[in-house]
Amino acid sequence: MIRRGAVALLVLFAALATGPAPLAVAQTAQTVTLESSARSVSYGQSVTLVGQVSPPSAGQVVDVRDQTETSVATATTDAAGAFSVDLRPSANLTLHAVWDAAVSAPVTVGVRAVVSVSLPPVHLFGRITARGDVEPARTGQKVEVELLQNGTVVLTRRVAMGSMGRFAATFDVERPGTYRVRATFASPDLLEGRASAGPRATPLPALAVGSRGPAVELLERRLVALHYRLVGVDGLFDDRTADAVIAFHKVQGMPRVGTVDAATWRALADPFVPRPRSSMKRFHIEVDQTRQVLYTVQDRRITNILHVSTGKPSTPTRDGTFFVYSKCPCLTPLGLYYPSFFDGQRALHGYVVVPTYAASHGCVRIPYWNAKWVYGVAAYGTPVVIYH
Repeated sequence: MIRRGAVALLVLFAALATGPAPLAVAQTAQTVTLESSARSVSYGQSVTLVGQVSPPSAGQVVDVRDQTETSVATATTDAAGAFSVDLRPSANLTLHAVWDAAVSAPVTVGVRAVVSVSLPPVHLFGRITARGDVEPARTGQKVEVELLQNGTVVLTRRVAMGSMGRFAATFDVERPGTYRVRATFASPDLLEGRASAGPRATPLPALAVGSRGPAVELLERRLVALHYRLVGVDGLFDDRTADAVIAFHKVQGMPRVGTVDAATWRALADPFVPRPRSSMKRFHIEVDQTRQVLYTVQDRRITNILHVSTGKPSTPTRDGTFFVYSKCPCLTPLGLYYPSFFDGQRALHGYVVVPTYAASHGCVRIPYWNAKWVYGVAAYGTPVVIYH
């Protein structure tokens, strides 16, 4: 009897020790989940965070924390143990939910910078400034701004944004075509933001004597940059502008006219650049009879290009190297204005009519408005090199 009682007690103790324990663990285990309505949002947009606690219980407070364990939001569960909260993040976040001792798996939400940019009208040989802004502002950080021509990036600027997130990038337009601008901003705590503007096509307007405006001024500035002699860059297409255009057309082998069309603009963007014939370093004057232009040359560089007319076949201008030996600040009886003689009675001089072809009696005719200037630079002894 005593043995049977002892065995019974041992069986009872073993049942108490092992039987109820699994049920107690199941009743106290807690879990919490966290999901996001979007993996990324643009700056200023909200994301909805949802989750579930288990075992389900209403009125439970769930804390949403970031990667530094800083609380960014709290939510209260409903009867099913579900919770939801809206969050407007200002930078990339990795979040997790905490409910009592339970911690969810992490959820990452990326925040994309919001970039805007604008492109003004584009003019060949002009300068444009693309402007824009970034949200959120990152004072001093760089925005990459690209200028695209016909779909290809031709220029890139990295510019710092101001305290309000604004930026500006300036470009020179050197080729005709269709342009766009693209702005990109990236930061370690933000997803890359990008914006573009355009297209903007460069107009190639027809111009002639009497035209005026910004297009004329851009034309004049381009001619001067290429060393075609022109004074009075004023946006007015006058006879002086026409003479410079004629000289340009002559050098390029184009029709010798004083008007501008689309072909002229394209040639201005990618011109043939002449070189002096003589290798002398000292200042001298060259006259290319084939092209019917005059060059001033210093240190083996052409510094000015002028439209001229040399001797016609019956009274030719001789090829060779000559020197200015006589000058007259006057209008001679034969109509030579401010002549500088270099070969007998042949002179560099102004004349009323300067055709686009060889038409003189052996002299080098120069448009009236350029005559005094040539007289001034053609000092006594200046070499004059004539050639075909």
